[in-house]
Amino acid sequence: MGMKPAKPAAGSRTAPAAQAAPIQRLWQKLGFATEGELLYHFPRRYEDRSRWHDPFTVEDGDWVTARGKIVKAKFSRWRGGRMCFEAVIQPEGTYQGLQLVWFNMPFLKTSLVEGKELIVHGKIQIQKEQRKLTHPEFEIIRREEDPNIHLNRLTPIYPLTEGVGQRQVRRALFKLVHDKMPELEELHPVPPDFPLLQKAMKEIHFPDSFWSLEVARKRLAFDELFSMQVLLADRRRRARSHRKVRPARVRPLVGEFLKSLPFSPTGAQSRVIGEIGRDLDDPRPMHRLLQGDVGSGKTLVAACALLHAIERGESAALLAPTETLAEQHHRNLSALFGKLGVPIHLWTRHTKPEDLPLLERGASVFVGTHALFQQNVKLPRLGLGVIDEQHKFGVMQRQAFLSKGDHPDLLLMTATPIPRTLCLAVYGDLDVSLLDEMPPGRRPVKTVLRTREELPKVWEYVKKENAQGRQAYVVYPVLEESEKHDLKSVQAAYRELQGIFGSERVVMLHGKMDPVEKSARMRDFQQGRAGVMVATSVIEVGVDVPAATMMIVEHAERFGLAQLHQLRGRVGRGAHNSYCVLVSDAGTPESWERLKVMETVQDGFRLSEEDLKIRGPGNVLGTEQSGLPPLRVANLVRDMPLLQQARELASELVEKDPELKQHAGLRQRLSSFWGEAGKLSVH
Repeated sequence: MGMKPAKPAAGSRTAPAAQAAPIQRLWQKLGFATEGELLYHFPRRYEDRSRWHDPFTVEDGDWVTARGKIVKAKFSRWRGGRMCFEAVIQPEGTYQGLQLVWFNMPFLKTSLVEGKELIVHGKIQIQKEQRKLTHPEFEIIRREEDPNIHLNRLTPIYPLTEGVGQRQVRRALFKLVHDKMPELEELHPVPPDFPLLQKAMKEIHFPDSFWSLEVARKRLAFDELFSMQVLLADRRRRARSHRKVRPARVRPLVGEFLKSLPFSPTGAQSRVIGEIGRDLDDPRPMHRLLQGDVGSGKTLVAACALLHAIERGESAALLAPTETLAEQHHRNLSALFGKLGVPIHLWTRHTKPEDLPLLERGASVFVGTHALFQQNVKLPRLGLGVIDEQHKFGVMQRQAFLSKGDHPDLLLMTATPIPRTLCLAVYGDLDVSLLDEMPPGRRPVKTVLRTREELPKVWEYVKKENAQGRQAYVVYPVLEESEKHDLKSVQAAYRELQGIFGSERVVMLHGKMDPVEKSARMRDFQQGRAGVMVATSVIEVGVDVPAATMMIVEHAERFGLAQLHQLRGRVGRGAHNSYCVLVSDAGTPESWERLKVMETVQDGFRLSEEDLKIRGPGNVLGTEQSGLPPLRVANLVRDMPLLQQARELASELVEKDPELKQHAGLRQRLSSFWGEAGKLSVH
């Protein structure tokens, strides 16, 4: 199961050219090769148009779908040059007017004129006695069309792309489902109580009821999860099919290293070092995911893994997503390995080892960024690849990295706690190790929630911390100001904070900066020349400054709990008490309560579970980073029982028919809908 993604478009407007476009143009514009594939363009939601919301009885912030006639329409220009189109509709059965507002869309004045009847969908805003919808989705009711397609039913609302309208897609799919439905083959086993694919496909597009819709959704969700688990089972089979000769150890570096430490590893670190050691003694290449909360000591574990490779005369490489993090790993490993005589080389876009020919003669550790897996880069005798913050890399990038060696061992690391449910679904092809114990002496970070009105007091406290040689991060969700949102930007905050703390004491860091300038600003902060760093969430990974004791996050409601936890982990690394201040004017009690969890919960895994429930798996960890396409129907929170069933059946199928020779239709479906991710090893 799967479908090609279509670019969403605001509203439901149809350009005249698109209305006249033949049906072929429709499916091509939506990204499909054939009309039959259009069946997999699933609705993103449904509106119950057998009855309508009364927009004058709901609460502020509620979503409504209403029907009414335009009684007033006007176009105006607001201060600052923004164009505004306003219309007022009178819903059926009322004498009140519901205001509709769109900004910078002047073309609406030609289509939304008085007398037209609309269906609108949006979030109610109540200001004094006026109720309005800003940028609502809408459809113009056309009397000449079959009302049973668009009205008087559970009506599907589809993802759109430019030049394609909602009613156009709905008409095409109604005809396809009811008059031209191709015979859909059952390509794999399904639980006995599930409907046939043919029936499920009809109900997912034009359901008879909410009950039949959920039955259809479960069947199609199972198909998605089953296909995903087939791919994971195939990857696992391939990974375990290779064998490699393990050279004899030249020198017991791991033992020497652990004895030289001025502290003892935690029990969790010792356990995981043992798991990795056993993998690296096995003839099958290691494919392991290492999870550890912020500050749990993943670097020590990675260092032992790197030394395992060096012991046997092989080279090892550590891949990081940013130059800042790569440079930090290079410094840390150089300090850790200083007395062992292990050569460590930094390799980024701006830095690479000088004596590359000499590296052929001895085992080395390479630390670098994306530059490590460029086509012209050679990593001699690569025995182990370690990827830090692995969710920042796509599966094709991982493959390019591993292609530098002959089936090297692979250790993926992440400081983003991944809930077990999500880990099972997305990383079922990997063995998983967990660092679930914090080193002694790690100070908890006191977290408080504040409103923007309280910011002056926060800045006064930062000044006191600065006066004692301590530093602060200030994080914003956006780099530049925009009309689309009312958020303070990094650039605006940088200017404002320079006025508060002095221009020489504030530095700015964001992802679009030149790497050389970024490194310079980072050094200014690390070496204490600046007391405040204003940044985007680029600092959530890899910035280690022990003197930083304060993390202030403005518009905290725009971040997930897991991401806020990552940001909080940037402080509390020194000897002083540290604080995280979440600043928010969250508009709903639910948003405020979600942020309040941060005040009492320090465990990243508990927070990630909450994030998974609230925001969905895509926000916790994008499945595209695992090389799997995004799920269009299945929901990993509520569909865990389906996932378990799919996993069991997929494992049985791949065990009996590893190359899917008896399931050619399924193999073709995987390749057709999921592209590179759906290609099995036999292709």
